[in-house]
Amino acid sequence: MIIKKYIVLASSSLRRVEIFRKMGIDVIVIVPKVEEVIYNDDPFKTVLENSRRKILSVVDKSPQTSIIIGADTVVFNPMIGVVGKPKTIEEAKRMLMSFSGRYHMVISGVALLDREAGKSKEFTDITIVKFRDITEDEVELYINIEKPFDKAGGYSIQGLACFFIESIMGDYYNVVGLPLSKLYTILSREFGLNLLKILVEKKDH
Repeated sequence: MIIKKYIVLASSSLRRVEIFRKMGIDVIVIVPKVEEVIYNDDPFKTVLENSRRKILSVVDKSPQTSIIIGADTVVFNPMIGVVGKPKTIEEAKRMLMSFSGRYHMVISGVALLDREAGKSKEFTDITIVKFRDITEDEVELYINIEKPFDKAGGYSIQGLACFFIESIMGDYYNVVGLPLSKLYTILSREFGLNLLKILVEKKDH
C-alpha cells in the first residue's frame, strides 16, 4: 500500500502559497503563530531560526504522513545588516533608497520535517539583486501603489519593483520567498518526494 505524503506549508505568506498553486501542487497551508527573530549581523541564523519556529508551531496540527515546510526570507544590506519588513512609509522609503545603485542579498532559509519518519533538513539560499539608480519620486509612487509593508526589504520582485531591478544572480523564486530549485532537489533526493512525478500522476488521473 502506498502511503500518501501530504505537503504542509507553515506560512502566512500568500506569495509562497501562490508559488505552489501556480505549479499545480496541492499543499495544506497552516498559518504558524510565532514571534520572528532578527539577528542583525547574521541573516543565516535569522532565517533558519524563524523557519524552525514555524515548523514547531504547526507540527501538532499536521497530518502524521506529512512533510512540513517552514521558510523565511530576509534582505541583507552589508552597510546596515538585516533588513526586515517596513512598518511605516518613511521606513519603506529609507530601505528602498538604500538599495539604489547597489547590490544587496536576498537570503532564504528553509526547514523541512517528515513528521512520520522524524527526518529533518535545513538549508539556505542566496540571490544577489542590483537596483539601478532610483529617485525618491519613483519610490514614493511605488509605495503609494503597492504599499509593500508585508515584504522583506519593502519590495516584491514579481510586482512593480521590477522597474527598479537591473540584474539578479541566483534563483528568482528565492527573491519571491521560496528557493524552488534547491527545495525540489532536496525533496526528491532526501525525502523521496518528486514534485514532477506528482504533477504527472495528477495529470494522468
